[in-house]
Amino acid sequence: MDALSARASIANNFRQMDSCGNGYGLLAAFVACIGFGSFGAPLKSEAVNMVNPNPFVLQTYKSAICFITCWIVLLLGAEFEFTTWGIVSGFLWVTGGVGGIYGIRNAGLAISVGTWSSVTVLISFAWGIFFFDEEVQSIAGTSIGVVFLLLGFVGMAYFSSAGEDYRDEEALTEPLLESSDEEACTLRDNEACTSDEGLMNLVQTETNVVKGSLIEFEVEEQQTIIANPKEKVGLEYEKKLLGLLGAVLDGVLGGSNLIPMKLAPTIYQGLDYTISFAIGAAIATLTGWILYFLVSSCKEESFAAGYQALPSLHLRKIWMQGTVSGTLWSIGNVSQILSVTLLGESIGMSIIQSQMIISGLLGIVLFKEIKDMKTIIFWVASAVVTFTGIVFLSHKF
Repeated sequence: MDALSARASIANNFRQMDSCGNGYGLLAAFVACIGFGSFGAPLKSEAVNMVNPNPFVLQTYKSAICFITCWIVLLLGAEFEFTTWGIVSGFLWVTGGVGGIYGIRNAGLAISVGTWSSVTVLISFAWGIFFFDEEVQSIAGTSIGVVFLLLGFVGMAYFSSAGEDYRDEEALTEPLLESSDEEACTLRDNEACTSDEGLMNLVQTETNVVKGSLIEFEVEEQQTIIANPKEKVGLEYEKKLLGLLGAVLDGVLGGSNLIPMKLAPTIYQGLDYTISFAIGAAIATLTGWILYFLVSSCKEESFAAGYQALPSLHLRKIWMQGTVSGTLWSIGNVSQILSVTLLGESIGMSIIQSQMIISGLLGIVLFKEIKDMKTIIFWVASAVVTFTGIVFLSHKF
């Protein structure tokens, strides 16, 4: 009975949130900022970098932890209710989440979160104005807020890239591989080898002496080799651009993944929606793996070969990083649902996007994504401008 009474007391406290929604909503938004702003840090760890997992693998960790932890809301007073709108949210989140992880891994933590945060705000406000007919106090004031937001985003993107450019230029002054003209360049086990000839085909001849007999055999290996350091930098830029596009995709879908909750009947909204969301995410992730398997099987012309071609989960090496990342994100997600329920789509989602301050600081302090102090100062100033735009927009509703 004591346990039941305690649960009833907790449930009653959460039901009373509607009477003082602003305070609880702001607290939930702050917790969401912590969770969303820090979940990407474990994905940038050395262990994850060493195995370089497929982005969908990292998304799978997030989805799994999201599903495992969603049931905790039952202890907080939520009822077990399921709506198929949760499946829509799940597909939006999983698809965007893969893009976001790809952005973190390729463009960097600070710039990726800054990108999808800004895009998320714009998308959530577009939904509020054009779909839900939310009224703004001043169109001019709202426009000013959007301008602040975009200026801040452009500033963060530019100065984060400036930090990378500085390091790339330093790399151009040093040879990629020390070698002498007299030494041969050999490829073994897919290790890279640099030559002034640029792109070439290597034919390796090995001579072994076995029991006095001379055995010669040739092993032909063909591999594209990038000899020009500038070409390497060009690939880095392309990689970073694709990472930014992944972050933009995450922003577009992230700004929309709770729209299904607002379309669902009232009984399914709020904390109760957490379980529907998690089930939807699990279904979306499982669907992704099935499609991955089918595509791989078609390419390999065999189900067995298609299964072998699936990306590894690297459970032994990154299970801890995946679990921590998923847990931080799940904390942020529950808090986000509460915040959007209590404050609304426009205000709640906007405040939560200040997560970029936390992720940006982690990217700068822990991962040294930007080293030049002057660049860091300009990045911080841009982040302040972006946050100012978010606050400005929030007050116009």
